[in-house]
Amino acid sequence: MLDRIIIDNFATIEHLSFDLGGSLNIITGETGAGKSVLVTAISTVLGDRADTSMVRSGADKAFIQIAGTKNGEDVVISREIMAGGKSVSKLNGEMVTLGQIRDFCRDWVDIHGQYDNQQILYPDNHILITDSFRSEAVAPELEKLRALYDEYKAAQKEYEDLLKAEANAAQQKDYFSFEHKYINDLNLYPGEDDELMERLAMMKNSSRIYQSVRSSYDALRGTDEEGGPSVMDELSRAASDLSEISGFSEQISSLASQSYDAYYALEDVASALRDLLSSLNFSEADMDEVSGRLAIIEDAKRKYRKSIPEILAFRDELGSRLSMMENFDSEKKRLAEAAHKKYAALEDQASHVSELRHIVASRLESAMVKELGDLEFANTGFSIDISRLDEIGPLGFDKVEFLISTNPGEPLMPLTKIASGGEISRIMLAFKRILGETGDVETMIFDEIDSGISGRTALVVGKKLSEIAAHRQIISVTHLPQIAAYGDDNYLISKSVESDKSYTNIDHLDADAKIRMIATLFSGSADSENALQAARELIDSARK
Repeated sequence: MLDRIIIDNFATIEHLSFDLGGSLNIITGETGAGKSVLVTAISTVLGDRADTSMVRSGADKAFIQIAGTKNGEDVVISREIMAGGKSVSKLNGEMVTLGQIRDFCRDWVDIHGQYDNQQILYPDNHILITDSFRSEAVAPELEKLRALYDEYKAAQKEYEDLLKAEANAAQQKDYFSFEHKYINDLNLYPGEDDELMERLAMMKNSSRIYQSVRSSYDALRGTDEEGGPSVMDELSRAASDLSEISGFSEQISSLASQSYDAYYALEDVASALRDLLSSLNFSEADMDEVSGRLAIIEDAKRKYRKSIPEILAFRDELGSRLSMMENFDSEKKRLAEAAHKKYAALEDQASHVSELRHIVASRLESAMVKELGDLEFANTGFSIDISRLDEIGPLGFDKVEFLISTNPGEPLMPLTKIASGGEISRIMLAFKRILGETGDVETMIFDEIDSGISGRTALVVGKKLSEIAAHRQIISVTHLPQIAAYGDDNYLISKSVESDKSYTNIDHLDADAKIRMIATLFSGSADSENALQAARELIDSARK
């Protein structure tokens, strides 16, 4: 429920602050006084898109705040709209997004404007309106249906993608086969190019390498030019001498051990040098073979613009594609069966939802016939036609359309074809009454729901609004005295002009001011005794 509304610098409103009653709040005022501005401000703070042109001329920003309760808890929502284009929304003092505001307010405040009447003129909306009646039964099953629909569409797309791939396969297969064979015949392995380049470098510098390796080996194992012992001989003798005296000291023993370690390490080096010397016997043919192999590898790397590991990965990918092409039939069968199972589950759930929808529609039909009778639709017939579509969608396979007969003896016809503007307003009010009773919305706002009606019908609408207000807060903007008479709290919006600037004000009317306001709606003047008497009688009638 909304308790207080504060508006600053919004269009013609410089400042408004007023409290609302808990039942039927009626807001009236002359055309152009600011009734629509007030509703727009409320819609804006509740999450509608902000229009910076609504910031009052000369002001830096507009400010709108509503305070109330939701499920017994205090709620304060505010919104600042900067003239420069930005806006800030807060819920109980914390900054929030518009999406969060809309989610919060969805089951708290419902605003119905004149344009909302058009909702029931579009048959596509009829299924949504029907499903919202007793939604606690339908909503969970609809969620399952949407999930199954998404799963089926995904399986169907996978199957269709395979069919497209199969259509392109004939053109691609020869190319894939050629490239796969070419790479396979190369017999590449990771790091081969690096090994060959190293080997080729050794071949090109074999003479220099041989001399250095020979010299190193001779130093370790050979004799010097004068026939003296080699490094290995001297190191062996030193290790042996130290070993003989190792018993005299732990330090000498350690040095002896280290000497032997060094000897064995150098022995390994000498052995490796010997092996290397035996392998440094390259022929011109060997060099040509390595150079040729490197050239082949480099050509492949340039062709594919990939390294050897990447070329091998590409080969494997080609192999997988070729394998898939060779197994299209089995893969198609597998995916088709998967899609069929998904569709069967979807169809079962769609049938279940349809059964629930028929039950809900039958109850909604009965409720609507009663409500329309209360709203002066004598002998009106109302029916919800449910037929089956050719395809299943996220809402199932039902096509829902409202049918109505507004005159005795006339057949049921699509509502969109026969209802007048005034009838549409009352039909929408009937839906709001019924759906409001089954929903959790605490506050309902009606902006000019009386469009297209007058006289006795207006009295009926006023009475219906009063009945709805017995269960929830109603705020109704109207220009009809028959509806205003039912107000538990009445407000008058007025506009004044000072120094070429417009100012909108709102006053909470006491009993006498309410009479004068309704008299003005009757005759355009609050001074007519006949109009004042008519206003009193209308208010007394509404009270009864």
